[in-house]
Amino acid sequence: MPPTPSAPSEKGRWTSVHYSLLAFGLNAAALIVLFANLLTGNTWWQIAVPIALGGLLLGGLSALQSRRLRSKERRNGL
Repeated sequence: MPPTPSAPSEKGRWTSVHYSLLAFGLNAAALIVLFANLLTGNTWWQIAVPIALGGLLLGGLSALQSRRLRSKERRNGL
């Protein structure tokens, strides 16, 4: 029988790898939105641009958090 998943409080904090993957996913999603907008003839750009900018902004914030945690992990030897 597979083990039961642990509760969110037992999993601990996110590491820099988690934030890096989140940043990559958000930035990739933003680029896919912009590329899909170009392929459809730029008809929904009023919606696509804010969605892409939001994804890029959140991806950038995630990348900064990842960098901050990575330097903290290196100092602590994790």
